[in-house]
Amino acid sequence: MTEPVPVEAPTAWHGDALSESDWLIPLPPACSRALDGPREHPAPELAELATRVTRRVRNGRGFVVIRGLPVGGRTDQECAELCHRLAASLGTPWPAEPGGFITVADNAGLGRTNLALTPHTDRTPAPHPPKLLGLLSVRPAALGGDTLLASGHAVHNRLLTEAPWALPRLYQDFHFGRGAGFDRIRPVFQRHGAELRVHYNRRGIERAHHEAGAPLTPDDHAALDAVDRILSDPRILLRIPLHPGDLLWLDNTAVLHGRTAFTDPPAPSAPRCLTRVWAD
Repeated sequence: MTEPVPVEAPTAWHGDALSESDWLIPLPPACSRALDGPREHPAPELAELATRVTRRVRNGRGFVVIRGLPVGGRTDQECAELCHRLAASLGTPWPAEPGGFITVADNAGLGRTNLALTPHTDRTPAPHPPKLLGLLSVRPAALGGDTLLASGHAVHNRLLTEAPWALPRLYQDFHFGRGAGFDRIRPVFQRHGAELRVHYNRRGIERAHHEAGAPLTPDDHAALDAVDRILSDPRILLRIPLHPGDLLWLDNTAVLHGRTAFTDPPAPSAPRCLTRVWAD
């Protein structure tokens, strides 16, 4: 492995140094009208919005929030279709997943509880993770449920100065999960030319190593603990309470996402709901 070098790009940010203007794009009224129009006709307004979003995600902070999508009066399924329509203007959306609505569900994974989620990148059921992740807020929780973001590039740079001994292990492969006929194996940090790709999910790594019969060593745990220590620093995190109609787009190979714990409103009020889309 070559000697790790710091990432010198806008993607290496700390949350406490960002302002709303760094990541927010209010939805132009013309785009709102275009989303209400027929899908068969190309909408130049949406193409222009996609260009702005792509510029922010690829050449800016690695994420953006589009505020003001017209979710009021739409069903959850119609909101999901709205999200996929915008995804198609940004890349190639993955097929809609049956469980694409993120709500609290019984006998489901941690993501479908009301517990806090530590920052992570999405692994997904496919052999490779998606490049883009979109999360559209349909309904917020009664209390909590704020989105947490962290720059994987800033974590890498902090490790260079605070725990450089951990990086050689983090540039080597970890198990991230298993599927029919394949293992998801990749490093936490991986160079592709000048680009640094980040894949991190502590809980997923521990579970995958157990499933593969390859227990993590003390050195493995120490390297992952070094990442978690940095992610626990509130200065590195950006906390965003997503409002109804807020659509978060992020580079899933550069920006980690999580959430705070939340409480749903009592019945018969509808629970917190996000709709998720992946794209390449």
